[in-house]
Order: sequence, then structure tokens, then C-alpha cells
Amino acid sequence: MSNDDASQPPPLPRAGEPVDDFVSGLTPRLRTVLRRCKLADADVEDVLQEVWLRFLEHRDTIRHPERAAGWLRTIAIREAMRALRHHRTESPSDDVTNGMTPDAAMSPSDDISLRDRDRTLWRVVATLPIRDRLIAHLIARSPGMSYADIATKLGVTPASVGQLRTRCLRRLRRALTRAGITAP
Repeated sequence: MSNDDASQPPPLPRAGEPVDDFVSGLTPRLRTVLRRCKLADADVEDVLQEVWLRFLEHRDTIRHPERAAGWLRTIAIREAMRALRHHRTESPSDDVTNGMTPDAAMSPSDDISLRDRDRTLWRVVATLPIRDRLIAHLIARSPGMSYADIATKLGVTPASVGQLRTRCLRRLRRALTRAGITAP
């Protein structure tokens, strides 16, 4: 492969063809673009996921296959800017546990332990990437919230919420383990 071939994006697969080569060939380039946007690594991966979801949603409507790589680069930059704006304008509040009343049958020492556990949990949540913090707060404050509502709050597609939620909970579990907190 010559240097000219290495600089060319992979060809857009035709309808019905697998997209694996296209995705694996273009992902490193998109990742580089997103890192230049000053996104954290976790946010880079979230934006990449959103870019590829958009690609899959619109793949059949792409009129100029030779421009697909540029279109995806533009989508990546727009999603990066949205993520950066979202991070600046929305931050979770520290009062997640406010308004919670202790159980009447709970002893004062149990109440103190529960509050200490909650404070520790939210301190660990605060160490997560911003999107994971937002997801954790949404899950905690509104456990019955639909994926569509969560997607609206996060500015993503509803189809991506399950994966984002799973990734968030996995990171939270690892962070809690590192903090010495394990499930009973």
C-alpha cells in the first residue's frame, strides 16, 4: 500500500454489504479529529458511537458515497461541539440526597451509615466522565424515566441509551471497587 492509499478513506460499502472495514478504517481518523476537539477519552468514545449510529440510520440515503468520510467527520465535529456545550451548561447538582427522609424504623446509627454511604457513592459518581454522571443522576432521581426521555436529556438517540447506561454502570462499579466499596 502506498502513502496515497493510506491517506484515502475506505470506500463506502454498498447497501447490503458489511460495514466493518469502512468503520474500522475510518474510526482512527474520527478519533483523532475528536481528540483535537479536546474531548475526554470517554466522551470521544460516546461521540464515536453517536456518529456510527447516525451513519447506520442514514446509510441508505447517502447520495455521494465519495463524500461519506467528510460527512462523518462533520457529524463528529458537530457532536463534539454539542458534547462540549452540554458539559459547560449542564452539571449535576450536589443535592441528590436532599429531600430524602430517613425511615422511621431506622436507628440514628443506621441513618448516619446510610447518609455516609450515599455521600461516598456521589463522591465516586463525581469522578466519572460527565455523561456518566448525568446518567447516574437521571437514573437515581427518576428511576422510571423512559429511554426516550433520557435520550432527550442527553442529546442522543434513544437507541444508544441502553449502551450508554450499561457503560455508565460498569464504570461506576469499577470506580466503587477502586474506592473499596463492594456490593453486599
